[in-house]
Amino acid sequence: MSDRMKIGYARTSGEGQNLEQQIAALKDEGCDKVFSEVLASNRVVCPALEEALAELDAGDSLVVWRLDRLGRRTVDLITFLQGLQSRGIYFQSLCEGLNSGTPLGKMFHCFIAALADNERDLTIERTLKGQERNKAGQKKSKSAKQQGPSQDDIEAAMVMLSSPEQVQKAQKDQNQN
Repeated sequence: MSDRMKIGYARTSGEGQNLEQQIAALKDEGCDKVFSEVLASNRVVCPALEEALAELDAGDSLVVWRLDRLGRRTVDLITFLQGLQSRGIYFQSLCEGLNSGTPLGKMFHCFIAALADNERDLTIERTLKGQERNKAGQKKSKSAKQQGPSQDDIEAAMVMLSSPEQVQKAQKDQNQN
């Protein structure tokens, strides 16, 4: 066994997916350890993934069965892969044939970095355009926004928030008016 470790990560959402198939594939690939969990894909915190990441040092590899085991959104995957790269950790995805320890894999990482830069630039551009639209819209409707709720509205809200009895009294008073 070399000094470099291969750590596997397997995840299913529990929706008819086979966790054992992933674990077997990761072991066949030569992973020294495999961390696994059954967890919805929309979860932000994945405890087994965090454990796997804690085991990894520069020169080690994180291996997954499929890229989508790490997340659904492209921007999140890009950020995740950049984090691995910044720590000097290699990444391998078995189904997609990705391996950042190969020349083609290094090219893939460069492509991911370019996508991240592009996404950041597009986000900045959209934000600036949105700010311009908001400024233009505020100039047109500034007086309506400054008016706010009337004194009657404020008093009615305060009554409603104070107690159920006062809410009933306010309703009776309103019905009489």
